[in-house]
Order: sequence, then C-alpha cells, then structure tokens
Amino acid sequence: MSSAPAVQHAYNDVVASHYDLDPQGIIGQSLDLGIGQLEQEGLLDPSRGWRVLDLGMGTGLFLGKLRTRAGDRLEPFGIDLAENMLEVARRRLPDLNAVAGDAGELDSHFPGLTFDCVCTHFVTGFVPMARLAPQIARRVEPGGYWSLIGGTKAAYPALQARGNSRLLRRLTGAGNRKMDDTVLNPADLREVADTMDAHGFDLCRGETFEPALTFNTFDEFMEFGYRGGWLTPLLESMGLHRAGPIKRWVLDRIAFPVHDQHNIVVALGRKR
Repeated sequence: MSSAPAVQHAYNDVVASHYDLDPQGIIGQSLDLGIGQLEQEGLLDPSRGWRVLDLGMGTGLFLGKLRTRAGDRLEPFGIDLAENMLEVARRRLPDLNAVAGDAGELDSHFPGLTFDCVCTHFVTGFVPMARLAPQIARRVEPGGYWSLIGGTKAAYPALQARGNSRLLRRLTGAGNRKMDDTVLNPADLREVADTMDAHGFDLCRGETFEPALTFNTFDEFMEFGYRGGWLTPLLESMGLHRAGPIKRWVLDRIAFPVHDQHNIVVALGRKR
C-alpha cells in the first residue's frame, strides 16, 4: 500500500503542475461521465442548494464542472493531501472550503457536517473502498449520493503483460513489485456495487469506461503515468523518474510503442 507521505510528495511536488494538462484526456472524459450520471438523476438543478464534498479533490476539476452546471447554489468542500493541488483548486473556486488531509481520514474533517453528495474520484487507487465506505456512509444525508470514479485492476493489460518480462523487470527496477502492491483499485464495477450496498447505498448508475491509450515512447508513458499522476508513486519507487538517456533509449527499443487501454468504473450510489 502506498504510504500517505509518498502519495503526498508525488502529487504535491510532481503532479500538481501537470495534472490539468490531462495527458490523453482521460481525466476530463471520466469526470464528464460522472457529471452525466448526476444530471441523469436530476441533481444539477441550479435552483436547489447542494453541499458537495470531494475527497482527494486534486485541482478542483470536478467541482469546477459542477459549478458550471449547478450554479452558485453549490457549496463546495474538499480534502486533498497536496497543498499545491489545493492552491489551484482555491483559485478555481474562490468559495471552496478545503483542507489539506488524508481522504481516508474523513472522520477527522468537517466535524458535524453532512453532505448531499460525497465524491471519490481517482482516490481508491490509494485508499481502499473498504476504508472509505463506512466514513462516507456516516457523512452522507439519507437520500444523498456517493459519486465514485476510479481505475480497476483490469487497467493497463498490455503494460502489465510487458511488465512481467524478466528483462524489463530488471531494466526498470521493478524487481518483485506488482501494480497491485501499490495501486489498490477495486476489481470491477461489481465490487464497487457490492461495497456500496454493504454500507447502505443502492447503485443508481454504473458503467465501465475503457479508453484506448497509446504510448509511442518511454517519455510519452512517463508524461501520462508519472507527471500525469496515474502511477506516480509506483514509478517513483522503481526509480524510473531518474532514468538516464541510455536506459530511455533501450526502453524505447524493446518496450515501445505500447497500445493499451484503461479500465475505469464510473458509479453513482444513493444512500437508503
């Protein structure tokens, strides 16, 4: 499991300045699917007040999209480990009530407040659903919602297959590391639905998004996986962010190009 300090460093010092560039456009597309689910449930009426908490909010992209659709009745709250992410989010949403902290420690933040919707977007790679679910259930109003967007264990099949090569493991410094040792995503939509159900949420909307990925070179992969935030702690633990020109040259010739796909669950649960 990635430690909170490792994730905090990765996102504060590496990802914050690149996150909104969204290499290959997958973050934006995924968040738009989440917005679409809320809209299909009739939740974006600008005449209604709506208190929303985004756990692991990053640069506030999702809340910014919500503000565009829901108007000034939205009361935005957020938690993120990375202060540099929060600075961007506060510029995007001047009325944002945000704190620096661990998404997995929701009980410690905003005491006494409950929410109409709690969002966990690309958080379950680092904080397992089983840890998040009981805390979210305590903080969502009856009839309120849990919006979840995140990768699954089925993501990156081509990269994972190539990563099993003994030569590549030695060259990249992977050793015995497996993606699942660092990235704690649920297996699939069924696991998400079952976890929500066990904590009092009925799945209203659920889909699996499988966008294509193309990495022509090692540098393209690092722009996405390291600076883009998808696999930053894992790649840093392998030392690939320090790869010199010779190692990059060799990797380009034996491992790239790679044509792959992501696997992302987009789900909306309603508290019973």
